[in-house]
Amino acid sequence: MRGMLWRDPAIRLRCERGVRGVSSFRFVVLLAVVIAGRAIPAGSQVISGVQAPGGASTSGAPAPEAVKGLIAALKDKDAKVRQTAILSLGRIGDDAKPAVPALVEALKDPDVDVRGAAAVAIGGLGEDDELVVPGLTGLLKDEDQDVRGASALALSRIGQVAAPAVPALIELAKQENKQNQLYARCALIGLGDESENHLALVAEALSDKTPQVRSTAAFVLGELGPIAKSAVPELASALRDQAVEVRQAVTRALVEMGPDGKDAVQGLADALGDPDVEVRVTAATALGEIGPLAAAAVRKLVAALKDKNVEVRTAAIYALAEIGPGARTATPALTEMLKDPDAGVRRAAAEALGLVASGQAD
Repeated sequence: MRGMLWRDPAIRLRCERGVRGVSSFRFVVLLAVVIAGRAIPAGSQVISGVQAPGGASTSGAPAPEAVKGLIAALKDKDAKVRQTAILSLGRIGDDAKPAVPALVEALKDPDVDVRGAAAVAIGGLGEDDELVVPGLTGLLKDEDQDVRGASALALSRIGQVAAPAVPALIELAKQENKQNQLYARCALIGLGDESENHLALVAEALSDKTPQVRSTAAFVLGELGPIAKSAVPELASALRDQAVEVRQAVTRALVEMGPDGKDAVQGLADALGDPDVEVRVTAATALGEIGPLAAAAVRKLVAALKDKNVEVRTAAIYALAEIGPGARTATPALTEMLKDPDAGVRRAAAEALGLVASGQAD
């Protein structure tokens, strides 16, 4: 369960952006956003130049009515309209479950981006209906490599009903494209396949010569979360990667590890000084998710309270609050943050002081 850190939309958005260095950009970023149930930032180019509605919300209309309209839009003659309708269904979440049969049909769409978006939406819904498995399995042999990867990731999110796809996933894991190998292994790990040591092979890819492969490996480990806790030492080493997109993906993966990321505390504390703001925000977020076991990072979190970026300061405050009693030495610095020019920072500091002073992390 997420702690205080995830109450701040800006921090959540920064963490979501940690997937942007991976291959299958136009589908993998969408998967992260759809799963989170949040809007894609206005202006983000997400699939072949198509933008999702910038920050649009469905709260103004009853979900069933919106879902009905979006299902109808899946038959629109314009492929970009069909793509956007699919992504909106994914963002609606559980209320969009009635659209699953239509989304399965969209897996056969002649437009490659529509097929990929349909896989993303089904994966984002985490739909465990056996109905979706044949269509997603078929896409593992799609002519487009990004669609194959999106399908593998979708299968990784729908649970054991995806077991019939294991042979096709094993085949994908043997193909030349290294990113798709990793996506296939992500699903195979979740399905308990033991034909190879998939987790070790994913962790090994953190040392690949290509930044995209390293980023994808980190992304997959984040998708797996605590299941992949044995790879935390490799993730900690990758925090020093020369490629910023790799460091972004690694810090995001460590967020997903929660307390099991404790062996990366020192590396995450050092990452608070990273030149990239997204890395700094996500490193602080990961420390907060580790919680009391991240007490060794308090000194550097206090230093991060002076960061010029408001999101970094806010994330550092929340991390100190999650650490709890071990962060009491930060009380004077947190008190000083009550004078911060940003109201959100002041509000976070006020809440954090109550938790740190009482010795109770949220």
